[in-house]
Amino acid sequence: MSFFDELTQKAKNAAATASEKARDMADSAKISAAIISEKRDLDKDYRTIGQWYLSQCGDEVPEAIADVVAAAKASQEKIASLQASREAAETEKGQEESGEPQEEEGKVCPVCGKISNTKFCPHCGAPMGE
Repeated sequence: MSFFDELTQKAKNAAATASEKARDMADSAKISAAIISEKRDLDKDYRTIGQWYLSQCGDEVPEAIADVVAAAKASQEKIASLQASREAAETEKGQEESGEPQEEEGKVCPVCGKISNTKFCPHCGAPMGE
């Protein structure tokens, strides 16, 4: 009988060790997830600070970040240009499909100014309001 008792004891020890390691891994995973979440929040805060700074500094930019600010402004201009070209293409497509320009019905989006009769703006995703 001592063989079975010894075998049972070894199995219990192995199960306890595995359980402890699994608990340690779960704790480590929770900590890693918390770190990732905090880094995401920090990146979001940095982005907000940068956007605020750009809106406040105007043309008076310190030399140390002048190239970064110039790149950001160039990106903003390119985005605006691309959005304008997308809007022009959508307008042309709509006119070609209908054969004539037609006036859209719906509410004006408070964010981008597009007209839509949906609950959320299909262009920017903002709620259209009541």
